[in-house]
Amino acid sequence: MEVLRRNFRELDFSLLGVLLVIAAYSCIALLAATNGKSGTDVPTHIVSKQVLFEFMGIVAMGFAAAFDYRSLRKFRWWLYGGTTFLLIAVFAMPAHQGAHSWIPLGLFGFQPSEFAKLAMIIAIAAYMANIDEQEFPDYSLKSSLPIWGMFVVPFLLTLKEPALGQALVMFAIVLTMYTVYAKKTHFWVLTVAVLIFVGLLVVVVAAYSTQASNWLINMEEVLVKHKLMHGYQLDRIITWLNPNYDLLNTGFNVHHAFLAVGSGQVFGEGLFNGSQTRGGWVPNQWTDYIFTAIAEEFGFVGSSTLVLLFLMLIYRLVKAGGSAQDSFGTYLVMGIVGMFAFQVFENIGMDMYMSPSTGITLPFVSYGGSSLIANYLAVGLVISVSIRKKKLRFS
Repeated sequence: MEVLRRNFRELDFSLLGVLLVIAAYSCIALLAATNGKSGTDVPTHIVSKQVLFEFMGIVAMGFAAAFDYRSLRKFRWWLYGGTTFLLIAVFAMPAHQGAHSWIPLGLFGFQPSEFAKLAMIIAIAAYMANIDEQEFPDYSLKSSLPIWGMFVVPFLLTLKEPALGQALVMFAIVLTMYTVYAKKTHFWVLTVAVLIFVGLLVVVVAAYSTQASNWLINMEEVLVKHKLMHGYQLDRIITWLNPNYDLLNTGFNVHHAFLAVGSGQVFGEGLFNGSQTRGGWVPNQWTDYIFTAIAEEFGFVGSSTLVLLFLMLIYRLVKAGGSAQDSFGTYLVMGIVGMFAFQVFENIGMDMYMSPSTGITLPFVSYGGSSLIANYLAVGLVISVSIRKKKLRFS
């Protein structure tokens, strides 16, 4: 902690303030989402546990900030190998809600994929920095293959759990990092072309959503039989394309999430007064659908304020990456930016049919120890980069 004391003036207090307000949002939203509810699926003492996780996360953030991020390059393979081993170990554990994503630790569960994302970021950032620091950097497609190799191992293991949402976050991370890395080469054209293709695909699918959903319904047996997709994953895509599809079954969750967001209107229905939230119509509202509790009870004003806080968070992170002392720090921060940005967009977007439901939590807001601690750890690494940023010297 001596490093933090010496660099106290370099701390980004705006970033810390934003995190503090988001943490307050989290506790209030969890209180609203679980108020008056009981059952085996409802966590007991949820706010107390979340506060404990917040404290553990803040401690982890402090240690990460005090740790010199440049030393991570020496340990990258230990971190990458260790988290990969844990991703394999989960398959020896009992399945929870149909997925092998957790390692039970007494009263709590440990989710390795949350920390595998950080290990992947560190490993890829180190490789990209090594290329940058060569006397004659080789940015060819061949030299970029190891980047995608480091991505595909945790990606496939996470997809196998199955945890599609976490796997998509990993893809968003590596795409963000590669976009920054590829700016030095003609391969940035390829990156832009991929993004344009994906964008056009989304537009075309949206314009012909009914036809696309009908085609997927007809192809469901083939896709599931050949294990190209799980049945519930296909149903989520169909529900996204056709909001009126199977409202009493596969479309139930997102439909009531959408109703909760809309019923909040401008100023919300008030704390503990949301009809969808109070009635328990939105399943798993304290994790995947936590944003609906905020939108319903605090309305457009409360929910848009939270979105603004996330934008401020992303801005402060990008600013830290831009002032990094070296390229390793820049790539490290941009990987974390890609992780948070995608999770926020996907989690909020799925509540309004802007994206398919993938089971991604809202960073710093949803209930969960592994995700919260991993997120604070990630911010701690960003702070470590920012307090060791390059300084202007005048002769």
